[in-house]
Amino acid sequence: MNAFGATLRRAPAMCVLLAAALPGIAAAGQRAQIADIAHATGLTCSEVQMLVGARTPHPEYFTSYERSQRRMIQALGERRYHELMAGHEIVLDSGQRLALVER
Repeated sequence: MNAFGATLRRAPAMCVLLAAALPGIAAAGQRAQIADIAHATGLTCSEVQMLVGARTPHPEYFTSYERSQRRMIQALGERRYHELMAGHEIVLDSGQRLALVER
């Protein structure tokens, strides 16, 4: 058997391993992006996660959400905030590029 045939035989197992690793890679990438956004805006990672995640009906959540949203808009500017939340990559004044990996 040549090297190409041996590679083809291992391909299904390699695909399974890669598929198993991808969620972890995506989650690690998303955590890095959340941390980058938090650092750039002065918010905590929890506040950024709250802003990009699903809303909840609790009254204290709305107060905290609105406050964090105002702070993020103040830090990024309204246009960049809306672009980021729409899933687009934004460029900060420093030249740093930010985007939400997964929403």
